[in-house]
Amino acid sequence: MKYGINYAGLGIKLGMISVLTVSLFVFSPPSSFAVPESNLDNESEEKDNSMTPKLTTIRTKLNLNNIPNIENHDRIKVVGYLNGEGQIAYVDLKDDQKVTQQQQQPNQNLNVDFKFNQSNHISSVMFDDEYFVCAYPLDNKLIDKTQNLPIYDCDEGNIGLSTTERDTVKLFFTMKKYNESNTFYKTKLNSIDDHIPEEINITINVPVYDAKDIDDMNVVAMIKGEYQIKTIDVQDELNKGSSKDARISVPFIFDRQTESGPIQPGDMFFGCATSDEFPNQNSDCEKRILKNLNGFNTICARKDNSC
Repeated sequence: MKYGINYAGLGIKLGMISVLTVSLFVFSPPSSFAVPESNLDNESEEKDNSMTPKLTTIRTKLNLNNIPNIENHDRIKVVGYLNGEGQIAYVDLKDDQKVTQQQQQPNQNLNVDFKFNQSNHISSVMFDDEYFVCAYPLDNKLIDKTQNLPIYDCDEGNIGLSTTERDTVKLFFTMKKYNESNTFYKTKLNSIDDHIPEEINITINVPVYDAKDIDDMNVVAMIKGEYQIKTIDVQDELNKGSSKDARISVPFIFDRQTESGPIQPGDMFFGCATSDEFPNQNSDCEKRILKNLNGFNTICARKDNSC
């Protein structure tokens, strides 16, 4: 398979990824093949069922009771990535009755389901594949700079050993990632300009010294609920001689302004690489706190951030 570099972004500006809006229980499954209503024998039914794409469901449990001042927010934006694909969901905090019920019953969680194709042109989901899910409370008012970074939470998971059909993550139960981000943000607060720079540079480095024969891979960068995905022709990059030590660098440029407010020092960003030709794992993700608004921020996927 040979592909050029394709961009898949987020939101209104990047229309190549479908953004699905939900009230609570999130995504409809990717379209499956229609089966006409007729009297089919069992053999025909089995053939039709075999044509239906298999899905992996990532269930995200949101603890709304642990989000401070949740009444000031209108929605929660939830972003997920698995197997070379990204998805977005929105939870409506103002109109959904189930949200109110959950807030009144602390032991219940609000569930958001992402349904990913188990196979695509890049990869197939396998045991131990990594993925991430992040959530960002939103409101319709202009977000002004405050003494604290806007609240968020993220989790990075692995597809379990028992099944590739489902996995579960929890957000807003512990706030370790946010607290780390907020602590760093406060050290930079006095030097931050919310409008300068206008763009943020992130580079994902992908070592391929153990996979030099692969054809294509998808590389994703995500920050503040915004993601971009590029399909990379690995052989073309290696033949250019631009890779260092069989390490391919994939640059991304993000607009500073996002739905969740301006990207700030301390915001967490993710980098993932996916290919069914990688050994051991088809998808690997790493995360890091953004520390540099004006320069380049790098992360290494596949090798535990060590390259």
